[in-house]
Amino acid sequence: MRKELQKEKLKIEKNKNIQKSLEILNDYIRKYGEIKSFDFLYDIMKKSQPFVEELLELRKKVNPNYDKNQARKTIAGNNFQFLVLYLLILNIEKGNLPNDLIVLKTKKHKIVDKYATIKVADETQKPDLDLIAFSEEEKKPIIIYSCKTSLRERAGQTYRWKLLIDITKYCPALVEKYKLEYPEKRKVLTGFITTNFYNEIMQPQQKGMLEFFDYSYIAKNIEVQPPIKKLSSIIDDLNNLFG
Repeated sequence: MRKELQKEKLKIEKNKNIQKSLEILNDYIRKYGEIKSFDFLYDIMKKSQPFVEELLELRKKVNPNYDKNQARKTIAGNNFQFLVLYLLILNIEKGNLPNDLIVLKTKKHKIVDKYATIKVADETQKPDLDLIAFSEEEKKPIIIYSCKTSLRERAGQTYRWKLLIDITKYCPALVEKYKLEYPEKRKVLTGFITTNFYNEIMQPQQKGMLEFFDYSYIAKNIEVQPPIKKLSSIIDDLNNLFG
């Protein structure tokens, strides 16, 4: 496994905010195996919540001005992204995914600047980025994931970006009207991953939004309907793309 992935894994394991979540995740891995464990991330997040609350309370005692509500949202979002990344790294480590696959948690990456930036007149548009999967081989695609605990969060940025991409391919009049520039040098795919804490994913408006993504996953062990898949399907999808 590449050094950057080992570094990412070590960084997750040392993160104090996610320690209890990792303990619970490892219990699920022992019980179900690391692939199926993707579908139980909702349960793992819920079971770790009381321990996150204890952590927030301790910090509030140290600093009375500490904003527990904001910190709770930040920790939940980051922990979910770290858990998905951790499981992907484990699957690369176990040989369930290609060894040359690179997966990272990041808000910015030079590969996005190079291959996924659309020029709109004098401005630029980029997709929302929480996790990224790619190979250094330029003939292989790049996958950008929005990884959210709720559909209330900002997935819209990515599907607007995807719509602009399609406009540059199929609508010359709109390309001229909005002064769009996007020389496609490498295939960029989009994915949306959610725990669906508020049971929004099957609502017509939200389901319609997911049609703009190449892949949509739920980290919950429930029956799903297209375009939504269980998150454990991400292993087969990545193998089909990078195999």
